Amino acid sequence: MSFLPKWLRQSHHPSAARKLRRLILGLEPLEMRALPSTVFESINGTGNNLANPALGSAGTDLIRIAAAAYADGISAPAGANLPNARLISNVLSDQTDANNPSEDVSTVNQKLLSDYIYVFGQFLDHDLDLTPDSSGIAFEIPPGSATDPMGTEPFTRSVTDPATGTSKSNPLQQINAVTSFLDGSQIYGSSAARADALRTHVGGQLKTGPGDLLPLDNSANFPSGTIAMANDAHIVSDNQLFAAGDVRANENIELTAMQTLFVREHNRIASQLQAAHPGWTDEQLYQEARRLVIAELQMITYTEWLPALLGPIALPSYKGYNSSVNPGIANEFSTAMFRFAHSQLDNEVDRLNNDGSDSAAGAVDLAQAFFNPTLINASGVTDPLSGQASTDIDPILKGAASGNAQEVDLLAVRDIRNFLFGAPGAGGTDLIARDIQRGRDNGLDDYNSMRAAYGLPRVTSFAQITSDVQVQQKLQQLYGTVDKIDAFVGALAEDHVAGADVGPLTKAVLANQFRRLRDGDRFFYLNEKFTPEEQKILQGTTLAKVIERNTGITNLQSNVFFFKASISGTVFAAGATGPKSSPPRGLAGVTVQLQDDEGNGVATALTDSRGRYSFNNFNGIEGTGNYDVRLIVPTGFTQTSGNPATISISRGDVNVSGVNFTVAPTRRNTAPTGRHAAGHDGAIPMTGTLDPAAVDALFAEAAMRRDGHFEM
Repeated sequence: MSFLPKWLRQSHHPSAARKLRRLILGLEPLEMRALPSTVFESINGTGNNLANPALGSAGTDLIRIAAAAYADGISAPAGANLPNARLISNVLSDQTDANNPSEDVSTVNQKLLSDYIYVFGQFLDHDLDLTPDSSGIAFEIPPGSATDPMGTEPFTRSVTDPATGTSKSNPLQQINAVTSFLDGSQIYGSSAARADALRTHVGGQLKTGPGDLLPLDNSANFPSGTIAMANDAHIVSDNQLFAAGDVRANENIELTAMQTLFVREHNRIASQLQAAHPGWTDEQLYQEARRLVIAELQMITYTEWLPALLGPIALPSYKGYNSSVNPGIANEFSTAMFRFAHSQLDNEVDRLNNDGSDSAAGAVDLAQAFFNPTLINASGVTDPLSGQASTDIDPILKGAASGNAQEVDLLAVRDIRNFLFGAPGAGGTDLIARDIQRGRDNGLDDYNSMRAAYGLPRVTSFAQITSDVQVQQKLQQLYGTVDKIDAFVGALAEDHVAGADVGPLTKAVLANQFRRLRDGDRFFYLNEKFTPEEQKILQGTTLAKVIERNTGITNLQSNVFFFKASISGTVFAAGATGPKSSPPRGLAGVTVQLQDDEGNGVATALTDSRGRYSFNNFNGIEGTGNYDVRLIVPTGFTQTSGNPATISISRGDVNVSGVNFTVAPTRRNTAPTGRHAAGHDGAIPMTGTLDPAAVDALFAEAAMRRDGHFEM
């Protein structure tokens, strides 16, 4: 994807890269009129490390933990003798449902992570790294076959440091155009010029547009010149794009909603500070609000997002700032491992009401949500591309909390593999193929060598990568040996680490990167000293609280990175009649059906030996909404209880129990004779008080049916 202004993308010569470096590094940090005893970090990241001021700043090279693996050892792309990237995507990543080719199979995330795991993850990624395309050095992706509708996909190589790529001892290195630090650069920018343009210069506020949305990138909002937002899909003109600290803010509407959310959070905090300190200048209010927003971002990342993804003890305990730690972004991280979430996307972006029901605007196809800011408009205009009404950010943010992400694996939905930025053959691209191609462009080491570089043992068989035999066979078919696998592919193929939602290599790379970002940041929130007033603002910060403080949403689970819900109950059978009857007991082997709000059966459950059943995220509950539970009455019984009322799952962490049914053995008006006297048809003769032995026999019969041992 190309994210640079057009003037900077005209040439593929090294001069373009030099212009980029001068643009980013040549700008001075904003003037810091600090609060007493407070030092604020610069916009472009310089000066964080006092001994090495450029460390982690915008425009510096990506670092490498594993060796560069260019074909010629210098700069030529890797993978020349491997299958092309689109073919690999077609063989390994096609998520099409074989039984319904017009749909994709659903792979429910095994940790029950919500869509926020990738929505916030992308927002976080845009804070940490950006390597623009050179737009001049072609590295096209061939079609996967002669009949592949995608055709040849255009692709260009990354912008690189012109001082590198001169020899095997100085291989080509790519540039990170934004600061490496987790410092809110996607909100504020990584250059003084962009940061300044985004400010109102009144009350410490950031610019907003109608409906408290982001400002549009037009001359009315930016009279000194627009700030050049990326517009890869060209659905709208450039002046209809939202303006933000990161050029990619319009890439999809979930990302745009997150960008908007944190601009609102900055302005909310700035207003709170101004009310408490009316004598503070605009600069003081802006810098202090920015400092607190950065702390909130770090808190959410390290106390919610990372533990949800990697498990609670993925990182060693914090020992304080360490000036010898390099916080730079690793090429392995930005170019491969932090792209794991591309497998978690759905084909739709849900837009929901506060109660979890579908909004009137409805869900949006992901393919129609790329670089389509028209879908976010508080006035409810109609989007020409999708024909659907636009909304504020509330329904989008509620939707991301209200269902489960796809599993982290090799599979990817069709809107990602075929329709990224357009239809196949008409601008559409394959994101998985692009991820593989980018790894080769940047000279990433192979999967096995990268494992070794990150302290993991090399694998010697495909079975050591994954327990999925079909994936083992496909990997062998494509690569022949475990020593040639693209790192991105091998990492997604791995069985997951216990407690994590990724495999060993992805976990190792992410843990390494986020440890260095924490330990090598002098302004990391745990290394800062906050006043009691500041501590009160930061106390208990979660993403859910940030959302609820800045929208009309009031109905979220406490940790929005998970969506868990269940409905359970028991099917009871009355044992006898009369005053000596035993209490009802659970009836085993009974089928219970879960229905959606249209009456469609979405799942069934069989009661256990105690008559209990349960529906959850793996069995019927696909998200928020209204559900009905109905009993499939077993032969020989009559339902004596009424049907339960409709159950509303309005958010995560809703677990409804006690949704019970009662049945009784069917009575007959006259006592049967002959072979029916013992109840061989599943009914027990009823003449006054029920024989307890006959009831026990009926329970045994039901259990035998459940276990498949009863002969009809």
